[in-house]
This record gives sequence, structure tokens and C-alpha cells, in this order.
Amino acid sequence: MSKASKLGTGTSFGQTQTISARRSAINAVTAAPTEGAPPPLKLPVEVISLNPDNPRTQLGELTELGASLRDHGQKTAISIMSRFAYLEGNPGREEDLEPHTKYVAIDGNSRLAASREAGLTEIKVMLDDELGADPDGILESALVANIHRQDLDPLDEAKALSQLLKVHGTQDALAARLHRSQGWVSQRLALLGLTPDLKQKLQSGEESAALLRRVGKKKPEEQEQHLKRLKEQGAQQAADVKQLAKQRSSSGQARGENKKPEGTARATPGASPEHYAVISSPDADETAQRDGHSPTAGSPRQDQLPSHDPEALSELIIAELDVAARRKLTELLVDYKIKESLRMRTSTEQAP
Repeated sequence: MSKASKLGTGTSFGQTQTISARRSAINAVTAAPTEGAPPPLKLPVEVISLNPDNPRTQLGELTELGASLRDHGQKTAISIMSRFAYLEGNPGREEDLEPHTKYVAIDGNSRLAASREAGLTEIKVMLDDELGADPDGILESALVANIHRQDLDPLDEAKALSQLLKVHGTQDALAARLHRSQGWVSQRLALLGLTPDLKQKLQSGEESAALLRRVGKKKPEEQEQHLKRLKEQGAQQAADVKQLAKQRSSSGQARGENKKPEGTARATPGASPEHYAVISSPDADETAQRDGHSPTAGSPRQDQLPSHDPEALSELIIAELDVAARRKLTELLVDYKIKESLRMRTSTEQAP
């Protein structure tokens, strides 16, 4: 007797129905297999060579990674090629591979090295000899995997993109290949134009990649000064936001009130003054300084927002938001994306 029969026609089980033979057949075909499914492929760590063309120049901190692999297990398999397939795509690299190995790690070199250091004897792998038929194809496979995880060193990423740019010819073609925008490619390649001193500061973490991407296209002799100016602008913008918040809190202004707080930036016509400050034209500060002018005493600095750089602009905005505000912003963006997708679909369906 079923549970529904035992309980009668209560609110929970009154509508219970038996599963039809047709639905049972569909479930049998579409459900994930639970019997006969092969376990993840594991190989001894000593039969896999590290990739000599790994986009990463440094494998990172292996001790902590190895301890995590040992204590919590390996969650994602590394991608490998057979030694034969790798050498077919990279003729002449036999001496660069570790001796007596049968496979080459394409994605997962850090996990492989960390497993060795932690004393693990096996590692989960995914064997795919079609990861690349030539050096550029193999590099692209490794680069894409690292981009998806977003954990590649910025300079290593830029160097790999530069190498792939020689293959694809233009930034637009490379961007299309990687399913990214041309601006995304351009921003990352800009890091290669940094002076050696700024590259060192980037690698040490002293300076952020987001700021230095806006510096790399400047002449070497202008980069330090431009970086200083960007940091001053960022600090001033943060100070203006904090000062505005303090004034609004002390005066008890309601959210969205149009009255301009005393001593704050002038509002853009038609916009709420507590959200928008005056934005100068490109290089306005440099022009003013060159002509011997300075901002009016007591007035906020008129900073230029990086409207041409969506990534940098979003970072400036997000940096000023608390956790709750960031969550709300994410919800609004997702809602906008859904509405825009529906609008585009409707327009396509209505087109003759």
C-alpha cells in the first residue's frame, strides 16, 4: 500500500499519482548512470611530465596546495596529452620533457607538482590528444583553461596573448577566438609595455594590474607620473564619496533628495547630485596644470572617470560599495541582462 493510500486524501498526498510506464522509460534513458560508470582515470604522478611551454612561469605556492590535495582530495582532473601526440605537435622538444614519462600535463601543472611534493602517488587525469596539433594550439588550450579559472599571473597571461596574437593576426580575431572583447585583449597586452620597475611592482603585488593596464600604453618616461595621477584621482574620488556620506548622515537627508549638500561636487544637469560629480574632459587636468590654472579653492577636484575602460570603471564603483550594495548591484545587472536578452529575442522574432 502506498503512503498516499495510508494517509488518505490529506493536503500533502491527496494529489499523489503513480508514475506512468512512459515516464519510467524516459527516466531510465535520461538519468545519469549509476551502474557500470567508469571511475575517474588515475595515473601515477611519475609518468606525467610537466609542460615545458606552460603559460605560468612560476607554479606558485605548492606546499599549501599539496596539503589541500592530500587532506581534501582532488576535485578536478588535470588535462594531459600522450607524449607521442605532444611531440607530434612540438617536434624537437623531446629533451625538454621529463625522462621516462608517457604523458604531458597541459592544464594542471601546479596540481601535478604539488601532488609530487605532498608525496601523493596518483592524480586524476583527463586524456585528450586533441588539445593541440602544433605549439600554438597547445599553448592556446593551456591559456584558455587558465583564463576560465582566472588565476593566471597577469604578465604570464599577457605574454601568452602576445604569442597567440602572432598566430591570429589581429586583436579582434584573437578576441573572437577566446570569446572575449577586443578591449579585454588590448588591456592585458598593455602590461607588456610597462617599464621593468613597474613590472616588478606588479609581480610583487605592490601595484594592481587594473591600474597598470591603464599605464602600459603611455611612454616609458610618462608611466610613473601617470600612475601617480591615477592613484591621486582614485583617492580623491574615495574621499569625496566618504565626505558626501558623512554630510548626508549628519544632515539627515533622505535618500534620493535633490538638494545639493554644501561643499560637494556640482551635479551633472538632470542627475542626482549625491551620485554624480563633475567629469572633466580627457587630459583636462594636464591642460590646466600646463596653463598654470588650478581648481577653485574649496571646490572638489574635477576627476576624469575611465568611461573608455568598463573594467576599470566597474572596479572604481565596486570599491566604494559595501557587501549589501554589491549584492543589489549584481541583482540589477542580472535582471537587466535577462530583460535585454528577451528584448533582442523579441526583436529577432518580429523581424521580417
